[in-house]
Order: sequence, then C-alpha cells, then structure tokens
Amino acid sequence: MKKVLFISLVIVVGLVVLFGGRVSYRDKAAQMIMVGFDGLTLTPDNPIYRDIKDNHIGGVILFNQKGWDINTTRNIKDTQQLKTLIGQLNEISKVPLFVAIDQEGGKVARLSPEFGVSTYTAGELGQMNDLDFTRREADKTAKVLKNLGINVNFAPCVDITLNPKSIIKFKDRAFSDDNPQVVVAHAEQFVKAYQTTGILPVLKHFPGHGSATGDTHEGFVDITNEYREIELQPYQVLLPKYPAVGVMVAHVFNRNIDNRWPLSLSYKNVTKKLREGLNFDGVIFSDDLQMGALTKQHSWHDIVVAAINAGNDVLVIGNNLSFDPDIADKTLKIILEALDNGEIAPKRIDDAYRKIMRTKKMLTSDKQ
Repeated sequence: MKKVLFISLVIVVGLVVLFGGRVSYRDKAAQMIMVGFDGLTLTPDNPIYRDIKDNHIGGVILFNQKGWDINTTRNIKDTQQLKTLIGQLNEISKVPLFVAIDQEGGKVARLSPEFGVSTYTAGELGQMNDLDFTRREADKTAKVLKNLGINVNFAPCVDITLNPKSIIKFKDRAFSDDNPQVVVAHAEQFVKAYQTTGILPVLKHFPGHGSATGDTHEGFVDITNEYREIELQPYQVLLPKYPAVGVMVAHVFNRNIDNRWPLSLSYKNVTKKLREGLNFDGVIFSDDLQMGALTKQHSWHDIVVAAINAGNDVLVIGNNLSFDPDIADKTLKIILEALDNGEIAPKRIDDAYRKIMRTKKMLTSDKQ
C-alpha cells in the first residue's frame, strides 16, 4: 500500500512540475519520443531505464515478439508480468508515460486471447454489422488494456480497403472494403469504449492505407494512382465528433499530395491536410519510423527532422524491425542539434509538447 501511495505521489508531483512549470527544450523534445525495448522486466542496466529516468522520454510501445520471429518473447508474457513491467516503467518516470500497443484484434494483436481481449478482426465485425456486439467486444479489450496499465491503443484502423490486393485487406484490418459509413459506425464503438475506460484511441492510417498494394514495413509504397478521397471520410466524420482521439499517419507516398516526401514526413499532409484541413488539435503519431518505406530512402537524421517539421507530435520508434539500444538517445540528440542549428523551430516543439501534456493530463484524470 505504501508503495502504491509513493508512486501516486511521484505522478502527482511530476504532473505539477511538467504541466505547470518551466520545462527545458530537452525535456519537451524527449516527450515526443516513444520507443520499443527488450525485456519482460525492468532492470537498471536496460537502456530503456536510462531513456526514461535520465532522458525523460515520453512513451514506450509494447510488443509480444521481436520483429517477425514468432519464437521470441519481447515484453509480454502474462497479465501479472505485464502489469508489473508497466508499473516499473512508470515508477521511474517524471510524468506518466504513454504506454502504447497495437491491439486491433485478429491478426494484429500483441495480446493473446488468454488475456481476455476480443479476438475478432475488424473485417469480421464489419461483416456481422451488429453495433451492439462490436461495442461489447470493444469494451472487452478496453477493460483488459486499462487493467494492465496501457493507456494508448493504436486502433481502430479506419482504412477502407478499396484495393483488393491491399496489405490491410490481407490481414482483414478494415471494417469495410468500400463503405465509409460502416467503417465509421464500428470504429466509433471502439472510440467510445476506449475513451470511457480512459484509453487514448488512435485512428489510423491517415489519409488512408487501404488503396496501397505494398507493405511500408518493407519499402517504398506509392499510392498516387490508387488513392481515392473517399478514404478521408472516416476522419472527416469522427474527428469533429471525437476531437480528443489521436491520429497515426501513414508512410505511403502520393505525389498528388507531396511529390517529395512520404506522407508521414510531409508538411502538406500532416499539417495542411490533417491539422489545418480537418481542424484537428489532438496528438499526431507517426507510424513506426524504422519502417523500410523511410529507412531505405532517407537517413535517420532526415527522418527525425522531417517527421517533426511535418507536424508529428510523437515519433514512434518500434525498435522491433531492427534493434538499436541507443535509438532514443540518438533521436533526442538529433532533435536538440536541429533546434540549435535552426532546422527545427522551437514553436514546433512547444506545440507538440502542449498537445502531449494536455492528453496525458486527460488520461491521468480518466476524463476524455
């Protein structure tokens, strides 16, 4: 009981310091970094310990296996182990962390059925088209995440799989192949369930990944000729109604929007199309910046700087497709150097920090 009270006091003090006081740009920039790590438990020699305790990074993302190797275990074993790990991570943090996971259900699920989560894919739920059933399944997953201490879920996927060869279609991740109303209706049940439970839902992958044939994990994916404006409709409907959600942007390339950058690194997409075009003031998350769509085309320095300048608030670094124990530290140094030499404007860090802290305060109070 004393340990629980101590952790609660640390969190409250941290919130007062960072939400209300002066904060260095180093700490502001660190809040923009979310990273994956190795380990079923936390020890002081683990690089994530340093990243959180000394560098004050803002979040972690959890995986059940390393890369695509199903024979490995990364962060997730069972309920008690995971609750303990998340508690250990938060205990050494100045402020509550974003603790994120990809738990869509079906083929994109870090938690196994044994945890008590919904096992249905979005495609199956859309086919049944029973909103009450979808809400019950969403509630099931939301309660499990809350009990574990996870407060950000990179779901629901609101892509529309117009392309029958889409990787999203292959994994049955879309509520509908062609009907945005079905996508909106079922995604809304997940948004409501997560927000009611105190979890941040993150709509993905803006402005739409369902027309893409290729896999951005592996390399460059051009959707210029396939993309349709109908793919924007779920965001156009849901964001005004639920402004406190997060949005994840896609690594696809569309020269009709930006003829230089993938859309996750594009100011024209992230700021002009999402932030300003849809009047969205919530937190914008990059997709995993280590995906081949970016790393096979650009240096890590250019990826980090472009992602921030594009308008991303949280840089998601899965550290799972390839592992670098120092990636968070390297990323923070790049941001600070870019601030010093004028590549990144201080206002961009200030804006991201404001949105992150506002959202963390909301999650801490369980009010969305």
